[in-house]
Amino acid sequence: MSLKIIHTADWHLGQTFLQKSRIEEHQYFIEWLLKTIQTQAIDAIIIAGDVFDVSSPSVEAINKYHYFLLEAYNLNVQVIIIGGNHDSASRLNSYKDIFKILNVSIVGGDLNNVGELIPVYKRGTTNAAAVIAAVPYLRDGDIRKIIEGETVNEAHGLFTSEVKKHYDNLLKQAKTNYPGVPVIGTAHLYVTGCILSEPAEKRMHSLVGTLGQIPSSVFSAGYDYIAMGHIHKPQMVQHPDNVIAKYAGSPIPLSFNERNDLKEITVLTIADNKIAHESLSIPLQRSVIRFEGKADEIIEKIKLHKPSQVLPTWAEIIITEAVNFIDFNNEINDLCIDRKIEILNRTTKYTSINNQSIREEYIAGTDNNPLDNIPKIFTIRCEKKGMNEESIAGIMPLFMQILNEINNTH
Repeated sequence: MSLKIIHTADWHLGQTFLQKSRIEEHQYFIEWLLKTIQTQAIDAIIIAGDVFDVSSPSVEAINKYHYFLLEAYNLNVQVIIIGGNHDSASRLNSYKDIFKILNVSIVGGDLNNVGELIPVYKRGTTNAAAVIAAVPYLRDGDIRKIIEGETVNEAHGLFTSEVKKHYDNLLKQAKTNYPGVPVIGTAHLYVTGCILSEPAEKRMHSLVGTLGQIPSSVFSAGYDYIAMGHIHKPQMVQHPDNVIAKYAGSPIPLSFNERNDLKEITVLTIADNKIAHESLSIPLQRSVIRFEGKADEIIEKIKLHKPSQVLPTWAEIIITEAVNFIDFNNEINDLCIDRKIEILNRTTKYTSINNQSIREEYIAGTDNNPLDNIPKIFTIRCEKKGMNEESIAGIMPLFMQILNEINNTH
């Protein structure tokens, strides 16, 4: 008899997408997941962090969370949840004892809850078929005492060393307490070398310290699988000892950067103490797309778009030339309505000849301070917001009046 486990992550319940609620998409996903649990005869599910989008989620988001846990209990499925960097550790941990009644194990994080061994059972049996070394998102101060005066490089090295030691200790305990069964670790972190959705996202991760600098070697040989969260693009992670580690990815695209990413869950099958894994594509109910180019190119792309999902398409427009946005919007509005497209963001991607010099001065680091030319900076900002020269000229007198009043008060 085989044991089947679903690995998923990064639900971000309660997320808003440019002020738009994702509740419908999350509801479709949860219903599909519950149906998949039945059709695939799943015994357990791992949610590898970021259940919620913010530390204080809305009532609506909490209700969706509770709904899933109750329905999973009705299907006699064991649920293991770890906290992510978006989750509140105290909020997740606050009901962990009550949720045990529903066969839900929660390791939310904080100083007293950074790792726990959780046995997993085939439904209707009493012998553990696998054990989860459940580790939530780790903050530097959770697993070591920070030394005053340490450099960034020293902190990075010490933190990485303590993360590895933490996983090694749990692995040793798992092998001792549950001999002969596969050990599955969980992780919510950014492993060096993984593939991100777009270069902009990579730049963001490079700025978050140790979170972006953890090598996969912290997971020692002996782990049979690492169920990972935090990176929204599903992928296998390279490991020097060939430990199988995978990011499940998010179940829905959470930004325009993820518009081309596949969305999936991973199904683990354990038989004869060996783990096999396969991906199941999640049927998305909304397309998230980007129209980029000159005005006439974008119009043509909109005309060619064919709605294929249940929910309206959400789109971003990036125009690479100066246009009259009032005329442009009038031209595309009817096209978008006919094709069930909602434009959530409009921006430009060009620099006018008149304002190129100020950008060049800033990049070159000349003695001329670009902040001395505030009207030009304001003009560039207006361009980025999609305003044409006529519109900018119309509001410039008001801007200059405000600027003069500010200067006169100093």
